[in-house]
Amino acid sequence: MKVEVLKEKTFEPRYRGNLKLPESERIRVFHRFLTPDERSRYIYTKPMDIGSKSDGRIDYVQDEKGITKAIVTKIENYSIISDGIEVKIDTADKLYTTPGVSPNLIVEIESYCLLASPEVQKVPLE
Repeated sequence: MKVEVLKEKTFEPRYRGNLKLPESERIRVFHRFLTPDERSRYIYTKPMDIGSKSDGRIDYVQDEKGITKAIVTKIENYSIISDGIEVKIDTADKLYTTPGVSPNLIVEIESYCLLASPEVQKVPLE
């Protein structure tokens, strides 16, 4: 069986009425998709640390920030103005390191990235 996989996609957050803006002004987050091996670096289980012995309980680890930084390739149309200086937030790293970026926007982007998976469709056999 042959399948065609979409390698990249664009996400437009709902943050502060973004989707009601003209297309040319909307915040857009461009991203790639993680391979299964990459994904296992950010979402995994591990035994709970409860002292010197284990009772079988596990922690479920979801590294939203790690996934977001790993897959976001570009951000368009988002900037912060502080003390009269405009800072373009055009990378995932800038989302986390620029003062004034809304935590609500970050949570929305992280939630999307956590669930992002490649779109696959079956290709007809020749």
